[in-house]
Amino acid sequence: MCMKKRYTAIEVEKELQAMREKEGFVGLVETKLVENIVESYKGNHTVGDKVTMYVNPLYIHIPEWQRTCDMGAALKIGTEYNPLVWEAPKILYYNSILICIDGMHRVVGTAKAGFKNIVCDLIECSLEDAIKLFLSQSKNRRKMAQCDYYRAAIESGDENYIALKDICNRYNVAVKGDPIERQVGIFTPISDGIKSIRLNGTGLIDSIVGLITKLQWNGYADTYNGKAYTAKFIRVFHSLYSYYAGREKEMEEILLRECSGTEFFVDNLIDLTQAQAFDRLSGIVRYVMESPLEAKRKEKATKAKAIRAKVN
Repeated sequence: MCMKKRYTAIEVEKELQAMREKEGFVGLVETKLVENIVESYKGNHTVGDKVTMYVNPLYIHIPEWQRTCDMGAALKIGTEYNPLVWEAPKILYYNSILICIDGMHRVVGTAKAGFKNIVCDLIECSLEDAIKLFLSQSKNRRKMAQCDYYRAAIESGDENYIALKDICNRYNVAVKGDPIERQVGIFTPISDGIKSIRLNGTGLIDSIVGLITKLQWNGYADTYNGKAYTAKFIRVFHSLYSYYAGREKEMEEILLRECSGTEFFVDNLIDLTQAQAFDRLSGIVRYVMESPLEAKRKEKATKAKAIRAKVN
């Protein structure tokens, strides 16, 4: 696992599982041994709601909602281990296995270094509470990527994160770090999306993701890696919806008529700054709204609508 620097929790667990299988620590052997270890420590080494215990780090599983692993940092922990500054990882006994809640880099580093025992704190709570502990403690640990926090928040049932996932997936847009089939792009600014939901409810971010998808700016998603749904353009559309409040539908119609297609996006927007992109799109919207031709078009549309109403 030394070919790249960062690994997902799934990749790390796959590597550790291969090591367990090599040692025959699988199936009934694992469940019975872990059960005996946990039971032997309970009652004798309990402090509050946790049990301090020695355990082979290889016995500890890495759940898929854990953070991305900086393998270089993890390996350094194993090679430069110092018992005087060791902080016990927090683990949970869940579904007959031990899973890592806090201290993944310490667990992975010592497992890769071949340690047979490390000091851990076995916490006694529900999985949901354990994930909440992970999320709260991670604020004071190594900086966590938004997609790492997102996975754990989804697992813990956070309504705002679930809402963001549902909105994006409805338009075949994946949230960064959570790929889906037949995705048309990747929504990368997770914190922006969550902030919008907390402040405005789900309506605004739903409109933004839906409009970008209808504009079909991500025709070259593989090449541009979903740039239509990056922070720059999500923020541009937040501003547009604010400036044209009360005329949102008119703004959307103009953008769909004048700015649709990947070619437009690549030729006119992709390399602009956030401010430049806003000025470009707002300029188009404002020009059309103020155009005499647009006024005539609206007048014709209104008359046509009135005629249809009389006929019906």
